[in-house]
Amino acid sequence: MNLVKILPVPLLLLASIAPAQQSSLPNDKTDVYLQNDKPKNQKESNTRTIQGTVKDSSDNPLPGAIVQLKDMKSSKIVDFATKDDGKFAFSDLPMDINYELAAKRGDLTTPVKKVSIYDTRKNVILNFQLTAAKQ
Repeated sequence: MNLVKILPVPLLLLASIAPAQQSSLPNDKTDVYLQNDKPKNQKESNTRTIQGTVKDSSDNPLPGAIVQLKDMKSSKIVDFATKDDGKFAFSDLPMDINYELAAKRGDLTTPVKKVSIYDTRKNVILNFQLTAAKQ
């Protein structure tokens, strides 16, 4: 008689484990992650991109214009020749540095545009228009 009383306990344990196995269906969303595969919060990037277009006085894109980026911390200047569509891009620029940009082609030069450390945009768009200086 004692054997009959002991048998239901293992059956109860098996019955309680079976529903747990059924809940691991592919459509089932779980908060349990194995092998440390929990999605990680990506750190916010501390860099920015400055991009834009250089156009002529008739508002046409200017290929081959030179856009100069000056790092105001180190005074380093980087030149970028615009593509066929007049576009330029400087990426992976630290947010904690002030920048000055100007575009030129031949004897035409644009006024300097500045991007400050206080400008918190990650993607800055600056467009330049080259026009002849008024006399």
